[in-house]
Amino acid sequence: MHRPRRFRRRGVVALGAAVLITSGSVAVLPPAAAADTPRRIVSGWLPYWTMPNALAAATGNGDLWATASPFWYQATGATTVLGHPGAGDPAVIDALRAQGIKVLPTVTETLNASAMAALLGSPSQRAAHVQTLVDLVNGLGVDGIDLDYESMNFGGTSAEKAAVRTGFVTLVGELATALHGQGSTLSVTIGARTSASDPNWAVFDYPGIGAAADYVRIMAYDYHYSGGPPGPIAPLPWVKQVVGYAVTAIPAGRIQIGVPLYGYDWRCGNDACTSKAAGTTATSLTYQQVEALRVAEGASRIWSSTDAAARFGYTDDLGNKHVVWYNDYQSTQAKMSLIGSYKLAGLVFWAVGFEDTRQWAPLRGYATQRARTISISATSAVTYGSTVTVTGTVRDAAGIPVSGHKVILQRRWQGGSTWTDVASGSSSSTGAVSLSYRPSSSSVFRLTSPATWTFEAATSPERNTAVRWKVTASASDTTPRPGSTVTISGKVGPNRAGTTVERQKYSNGAWVTVARTTVNSTGGYTFKAWAGSRAGTMRYRMKALGTDYNATGYSPTVTLTVG
Repeated sequence: MHRPRRFRRRGVVALGAAVLITSGSVAVLPPAAAADTPRRIVSGWLPYWTMPNALAAATGNGDLWATASPFWYQATGATTVLGHPGAGDPAVIDALRAQGIKVLPTVTETLNASAMAALLGSPSQRAAHVQTLVDLVNGLGVDGIDLDYESMNFGGTSAEKAAVRTGFVTLVGELATALHGQGSTLSVTIGARTSASDPNWAVFDYPGIGAAADYVRIMAYDYHYSGGPPGPIAPLPWVKQVVGYAVTAIPAGRIQIGVPLYGYDWRCGNDACTSKAAGTTATSLTYQQVEALRVAEGASRIWSSTDAAARFGYTDDLGNKHVVWYNDYQSTQAKMSLIGSYKLAGLVFWAVGFEDTRQWAPLRGYATQRARTISISATSAVTYGSTVTVTGTVRDAAGIPVSGHKVILQRRWQGGSTWTDVASGSSSSTGAVSLSYRPSSSSVFRLTSPATWTFEAATSPERNTAVRWKVTASASDTTPRPGSTVTISGKVGPNRAGTTVERQKYSNGAWVTVARTTVNSTGGYTFKAWAGSRAGTMRYRMKALGTDYNATGYSPTVTLTVG
């Protein structure tokens, strides 16, 4: 059964020499320029007790990082914030910001539901707490702050927890206003819930917090925790449930989904290792410790594709069976795809420096969009009323066809500059796409494909398609007598006022214009043609003159047999 506890609380060593934080103690540091690519999809907490390793992991992959939170501070009251050893180290701040990483130090709290309800319910205490946190940000010269208030979920009465729920939203809103007023960022870390009625972490009002915070970090781990039965720490189906609910309550672009980089070693309570030994608690291990143990015990890694988690079993020197569930690079890979699927802000790791370092390469590959190209082919000219079929092929930068990508046919008038979407479809298994449109005027076409998580946006070259006038023509009498007059009439499409129509006669091997008119309000025209004084054959055609909108068009030949 999932219990709303987390590895961090149990993994944190005791506070060293506490340092009372006061404003103005650290100079403001200039921000570093951010890298353009890959996209910064990674954030994480840097434990103070392993800071050198955590810092090296973050800065060594700085192009992937959006925010980093040194795990430095602990609030013990409205106006007191204590620092863990090394808190506020300017060398750490400098190193992170030199990589373009925003520094948002984490502040936890020691106040349970009862104490926090009292603080949050007092406007004066709340204001004092907001000011203390703002002073901390300004004193360090960092980019903002991460609130990781978990103790307030425990202890107290149900009424006090309800007061914490509403009061914390008020605090987050007031703190966000204060920080945003000076250009600073607010991150809020919350427990994982799968629905609005989930009893776990009920002090966290998802919509209220998500409306104010820049980032909402969801601790999607410890589904199986050290005090409970063995199992995957962050099973993928459960994580998807957490994310699925979160995006209905919080803007997806603000959500960072928590990913564990650790494991638990349980002493088994039965042969199947589905329960823990009575009175025992699992030991928390970093990935490096897990792997060292696995190798030492000669155990084989077992991968659960359903859970996106690894495990192995072993027997200790006393004959006790153990099972270790942990998360490695493949676990991280399985969760990174949630970013693109749900359009999340990214992943946030607990804890940096604990990871399987093989995760960084696939993360970088996932975060870096690949280039695409789109070829295009279109008919150079059609008659009004005809359909233009535009074809193309979507390929990656290596020339390999890309299937299943949305492609949009865009069109603009040849004399204009505004593109309009006129059709859309998806590339086939061979990368091919075929889209159709019936234009009324001469057009320029192009194919575009929007950016996806994996690929950059792509646009084909442009292709011109002239749309000729459609001209009809008929004679009132195709076998007139000599000396009579014949009426030749028809229509020009599309109907555009003022369109000029010429009547041409075939003479001595060439077409010669013999009369001219303009179309009427319905697009029609009329000519009077003399049949001549003697028997013979006369051939006419009607020519609609080309304009900026339509190319020159001709009617079929009208033949008069005079006799």
